[in-house]
Amino acid sequence: MRILQLSDIHYRTHYTADDAYERLLAKLESPLKHLEMCLQDALQHGEYDCVCLTGDICDNGSADDYRTVESIVKQYFPEILSIAIPGNHDNDNYQQVFGTKSHTMHQIQDYTILALNNSEYGNANGKFTEEDFSWLDKKLNTPEKKIILMHHPVRKYPGIPCLPQAGKFIQHIQNTNTVLVMQGHVHWSEDYTINDTYYSVGPSTSFQGKNNTENDSVTFYDMAGYKIYDLIDNHVSTTSYMIKKPTKVCSWKFKENKIQEIDVDINADT
Repeated sequence: MRILQLSDIHYRTHYTADDAYERLLAKLESPLKHLEMCLQDALQHGEYDCVCLTGDICDNGSADDYRTVESIVKQYFPEILSIAIPGNHDNDNYQQVFGTKSHTMHQIQDYTILALNNSEYGNANGKFTEEDFSWLDKKLNTPEKKIILMHHPVRKYPGIPCLPQAGKFIQHIQNTNTVLVMQGHVHWSEDYTINDTYYSVGPSTSFQGKNNTENDSVTFYDMAGYKIYDLIDNHVSTTSYMIKKPTKVCSWKFKENKIQEIDVDINADT
C-alpha cells in the first residue's frame, strides 16, 4: 500500500496584507506552482494507491479556487482515489468541490481509511466532539487495519497548540488495529510512535516552518514538500521530499499568544 500525502496547500487567488499571516502568504511563490512541482516530482517515485489531501487545501478560497486545486491533482493522478479532509482555513466552499466536511470511510486493499474532520473554520486549535468520538469508536470496532487522516496534530509546537482532545483521542485508538495516524497543519515533517501506533505529520506543499523551542519562535521558508507512505501489514515507512532550495521569508516569536513579526530578506539564503 502506497499513499501520497499533500498537505496545507493554502491556495487563494489573491492574498492581502491585513495581518501577519496574510503578509506571510503574500511573500510566497504561488502555491499552485509548488503543488505542480510536488506532483511532478512524486510521479518519479513510482505508483500510488491513493492521494490524501490533509487539510487547508485553500485559504478562505472561492469554489473556483478549490476546483483549481482538484483539477491539478487529477491532471497528474487521474486514475487513483483522492481523499480530502478540511482544515481550519477551509471555508464552506470546500463542500462544493469535495462534497462534505463530515467524516468519511474508504477501503483500499486490506486497510480501512478513516478520514476525520477535526477542524473548524477559523479555529486554529481544532476540535473533536463526543459525537465525533462515537463515530470513530464504531468504525474502529472492526478487524481491518486502520489508517486515520486528520488535520490537527496530537502534539503541541511553538505557536501551534495540539488538538484540545488529543489525550482522549490517543486513548480511544489505543489497543485498536490502527497502524497509522496521518496529520497536517504543522508545516514540517515529523514521525513518532505513541502506544505502538505510528503518528506522522506531513510537510506543507506551500511553505515550511522550523520551530525553535528555546525561544518559542518559528522561522518560515518558501519551500514545497510532500510525503510518501509505504505500508506492509502493520509496518509503516515514510519518506519526505523537499522541492526547491529553501528561502527564509520571516520569523514569528510568540509571547502571550501574540505574534511578533521578525522580517527576513526574502532573497537571503538559509
